[in-house]
Amino acid sequence: MEAEMEYVAAAPAERLHAFTRTVFEKVGLSPEQAADGADVLMWASRRGVDTHGIRNLKLIYLRMIEAGQIKTDASFFVEHETPVSAQVNGGGGLGLAAACWAMRLAMDKAEQSGMAFVTMRNSHHLGAAGCYPALALERDMIGICLTGYFNPQGTEIGVLPTFSSRPMFSTNPIAVAFPTQDEAPWLLDMATSIAPYNRVVLHRENGLPVPPQWGLTADGQPTPDAQLMKKMWPLGGDRAHGGHKGYGLSMMVATLSAVLSGDWDEGHDDDPAAFNGYKQNGGSHFFGAIRIDAFRPVDSFKRGMDAMIQALHAAPKEEGQDRIYVAGEIEHETEQQRLREGIPLTAVTVADLKEVSEKYGVGLEIGRLRD
Repeated sequence: MEAEMEYVAAAPAERLHAFTRTVFEKVGLSPEQAADGADVLMWASRRGVDTHGIRNLKLIYLRMIEAGQIKTDASFFVEHETPVSAQVNGGGGLGLAAACWAMRLAMDKAEQSGMAFVTMRNSHHLGAAGCYPALALERDMIGICLTGYFNPQGTEIGVLPTFSSRPMFSTNPIAVAFPTQDEAPWLLDMATSIAPYNRVVLHRENGLPVPPQWGLTADGQPTPDAQLMKKMWPLGGDRAHGGHKGYGLSMMVATLSAVLSGDWDEGHDDDPAAFNGYKQNGGSHFFGAIRIDAFRPVDSFKRGMDAMIQALHAAPKEEGQDRIYVAGEIEHETEQQRLREGIPLTAVTVADLKEVSEKYGVGLEIGRLRD
């Protein structure tokens, strides 16, 4: 069983959003890109996806911006397009903002053509993949987002291909959203590994153990020590438990995001990280938007989704269980609670936010949790 995270403080979601947006502007992002970046981080924090929320402001994005790895003056642009597709370039900018732009492009094209798909290269980490399909719900569309990385020579930390002793994939998430009428929107956001590595890092920074089924040490041994876990199992685990299926999904994500976008390309003959001249240059993503009314009336689709969800809720329960959930339901309910009570923060995140506040001169009031 996964260890419980200890929260020591909380802050209202709108206050954290304003703080994050202002900090992003302070480091040079445009107001539009700063707002999108803040939206994505706070979407995750509101829904309890703490691995991809406000804790990553300093840990990932400010660190990369300060190191010059993320360009704050980046422009996102189309390299090739048709009425139903586009190959676009993230300009080496903030992946959170680039992904919002690309998802909106997919939705705009779908408005005209019924459905559309966009691939993006030259980007960076886009945060919680589920945020982008969620944008499609506002337009009564089905939304899709995939993002992944493939290292042809392997990497110290990552996901193992089945029968390999060397990690070669990132945790390559898949996210899909379907609109509903009265029920919470159905929103699947899953890594193609048993657990995302960000969750291992979250446990490590808070001194917590991890379930040993998640992955292995550098020497290939199961471990509950988050400090030692490096090699992540694909979804399912080893071959006997269906890990080849998670491995297949991981490669599918890498193909649709990296190969189809052109981020995985040839011409790197002198690069030791390449294989036969091929390598992935950076972050790459895939977005899709499908207009429901291209197939059937939206209201009847939504009623059908509600009926399916309600049938699952009404199914006989496993002994000791009083409820059956569907994808996105726990996160939806967490969001309602956190909007009322504030975003809970760990001691590590509080310290990081205070450091950011002082460094960039952006005030942030954080309250203690009630006993």
